[in-house]
Amino acid sequence: MRKGYVDTSQGQIHYRVKDGAGTPIICFHQTASSSAMFEKFAAEYDGSEPIYALDSPGFGGSFDPDGMPTMAEYADTLLDAIKALGFDKVHLFGHHTGASLAIEIATVDPSRVGSLMMIGPVVLTAEERQAFGGVYPQPFELKADGSHLQTMWDYVASIGGDSELDLHHREMVDTARAWQGHIKMYSKIWDQDFTALYEKITVPMFIMCAEKDILWPMFERAKEKRPDATAAVIPGSNFEPDEAPKEVASAVQGYLSSL
Repeated sequence: MRKGYVDTSQGQIHYRVKDGAGTPIICFHQTASSSAMFEKFAAEYDGSEPIYALDSPGFGGSFDPDGMPTMAEYADTLLDAIKALGFDKVHLFGHHTGASLAIEIATVDPSRVGSLMMIGPVVLTAEERQAFGGVYPQPFELKADGSHLQTMWDYVASIGGDSELDLHHREMVDTARAWQGHIKMYSKIWDQDFTALYEKITVPMFIMCAEKDILWPMFERAKEKRPDATAAVIPGSNFEPDEAPKEVASAVQGYLSSL
């Protein structure tokens, strides 16, 4: 994937792109990853569609936002980036936090969205959102002796990012870069009523999840609430595009071919 920047009124958004033809697939990463988490997926994807993976504000190569943006405000910035790239129609593909951003865009601008694809739809009750908010975010205070880097290394391991050493290292580096963005995003994501948005979506939906994913317990609920959505179980844990890129790419390609 090549790298580039696109200007928005709030700041520059960094992206990775695999060229192609047709309606582009726009990928949104989880917290505290970056667009790098879609590189293996893009390499395995055999469809003709271009693939753009965007870094959210405060992550990867994108600008750091002022204050404490809401999920709607984060999504507005990413929608501005999509418009600035010149796309009138896109397929949205979000993983975990990325699903929460994608669903905001599909809600406010459904005419631009050909489909909404999500790994780990965050279909939580208010009580569950409160419980998750008590665990995430993890504060990362910078230490002069560098011990905060060990804290981040251990954190990535705790969420399943240690299946491969290079993945573990990349995710630790992304977490170190986003030590403030991580706090801002997780401080607001639990305020979002994802379930209410999910029930109102009017565009075609494809939902996926792995049995070892932290959001697996909510996947059955997601299917029950929207029986019209196409659903698939994929391998992996919390890093499916890295752990099972071929299977994820095949699932996405098969779904888009069916539309």
